[in-house]
This record gives sequence, C-alpha cells and structure tokens, in this order.
Amino acid sequence: PPHEMPALGLRAMLTREAMMRLAPSHALRFRQMSGSGYTMDQVKEMRAMTSAPMKECVKALKASDGNIEKAMAWLRKAGVASAHKKAARQASDGAVVIATGETGLACVEVNTETDFVARNTVFSDLAASVARSCFSLSAPPGEGGGAHEIDVAVLGASKLASGQPDAPSVSDALAVAMTQLGENIVVRRACLLPTPAKGVLASYVHNSYSPGLGRIGAAVALTSDAVDRAALDRLGQQLCMHIVAAHPLAISRDGIPPSRIEREREILLAQAEGSGKPADMIEKMVAGRLNKYFQEVALLEQPFVVDAKGTPVRKALEAASKELGAPIECTGFVRYAIGEAA
Repeated sequence: PPHEMPALGLRAMLTREAMMRLAPSHALRFRQMSGSGYTMDQVKEMRAMTSAPMKECVKALKASDGNIEKAMAWLRKAGVASAHKKAARQASDGAVVIATGETGLACVEVNTETDFVARNTVFSDLAASVARSCFSLSAPPGEGGGAHEIDVAVLGASKLASGQPDAPSVSDALAVAMTQLGENIVVRRACLLPTPAKGVLASYVHNSYSPGLGRIGAAVALTSDAVDRAALDRLGQQLCMHIVAAHPLAISRDGIPPSRIEREREILLAQAEGSGKPADMIEKMVAGRLNKYFQEVALLEQPFVVDAKGTPVRKALEAASKELGAPIECTGFVRYAIGEAA
C-alpha cells in the first residue's frame, strides 16, 4: 500500500510542483542549482570576498550568469548607484584612524551616520586601508616636518591600499561599503606626518574601537640624535596623550594663524574697555590676557598634563634632552577628533 512505501520512494514519485509546495526551501535550492546560473557555493564565496548581504550577492550572480568576476564588477557598480542615494544623509559620527609606514604616519577621519557602523569590522578594515592609501600620495614639497594636509578628492581617486592587485579606488570601496553597511560613509579629512630624518614618530588613539582606530587620534614627530629610542618613544606617547587632552592649535605661538590672534585680541580688548580703566592700562590688560591665551593654545607653553607640577611642555622637553644627552625638538603634530570643526 502507498502508506507503507519508504519515504525515499514516495518523494521520488512526487512531481516537481508537489515538491515545491511541500518543501519550499528544497525547491529554492533546486532552482538555484538547476536554472539560475549560480550555486550556493558561489554565493558563499561572494559573501566572503565582499561581506555584501546575501541578497545582493544573489542579484549580482544572477545578473552575471554565475561569473564571479563579472558579479564583483556588478556589485561595485550597484554599490556606487546605492551610494548616491545615501550620500545626502548626514555622516557626523565615525572614527579617526592612524596608520604608520616607512615614510611617515597617516591620520584620517572617516565619518559614518552612527557609531554602531564605526565599530563594525568591515568599516575598521576599510578605514585602515584608506589610511594606508595616503602613503601613495606625495607630500607637498618645502613644507617642513609638520603635518601635510591631503586633498580628499585626490585620495578618493587613488587606489585602495588593500593588498589586492585588482583593488578599487578609495571612492569605489567606500561606495561598496555603503551598500554593505547601509549608511553614508565619507572621508572628511586626511594628513601625512613625515618621519623625521633623526628621531621618532609616536601616536595615540583615545576611546579606541580597535588598534589605531577610535574617537580621537594624535601623533607627534620628535627630532633628536638621542640613542635611547625607547625613551624617545615613551616621551612621544606622553606628548600624544597631552595633545589629545589639551588640544593645542600650534607648536608655538608663532604658528597660530594671525587672523585667530587678531580675533582673540578684539574680544579681549572689548572686555577690557568695559572696565572703564585708562587706555594704557587697557593695553597692558590685553597683552597679559593674550599671553595667557598663548599658554592655553601653544603646545610648548601648555602645562604638561602628565606632570603633576604643571611644568610647561617646553621645559619638559629641555629636561628630557638633558637626561638623554641630546636636544629634542617637536617638529610636528596632528590631532583629529570626530565631529570637531576642521
């Protein structure tokens, strides 16, 4: 009797339509293996290579008749199209990423819409690759040892330093990531801090999500003939932590933009004039308050945050120079924080 037939024999007797009604999941697998031009193994391979959603991988493979290379190209094009829709959305979160290379250190701010995406490994891997891509760009000549700003449009057109021979441009990689993660992703700013001819580069990331990536990043270049490189590195790390906490605008007061000094002077003058004191006294008041302003924003004049006595950074460098037996000079620094005014 039919009810006593083995299950395998009964299944063999079912029509394709009956099989699809009784077991939709098996029917889906049947369609994918027989008439769609791709296999589940190919979908898994695409997922592993791109981290794109399974639905997008299936679409790409269908449109490319199962050709992996064509499917990758389709996915990138689709990513660019999808990215245009997301580009209007505000990206005010994200992360600062720091990468080091033979020629120097790169610092990049990459914005997302939420910190949830900024903590994602797909994003962190991409951000690190974007930072490494900075090393393929030449620093502007004749600008000393300080940080050199990078044009983000030029960076976007450069090849992503992902280690893959067929790597896309930075802009294309960002577009694909937007499709994968569902948020607008923007490179807001980037810079290079060259390695000094003699000395060290040091960096520090505050509130880090992963190594070299977090909410605030700082780096410093120290030039010195000191033999004890480990001690120089420690001093550089301390200076980076200071820079994160104290937010200096320049190494010395000479590096502060004149327009900013003039604006501060106007504010201080207006405050002093309200006191009703004589003009010569007002001038002295303004000079004194302006000097205090320099102590707040010039790195060398700021109280060193790791020194309980509040010794100025300049004095701390002089003391370290005596201890290590060679002059130590801070020739450049950079500080990026998510969301701050550039």
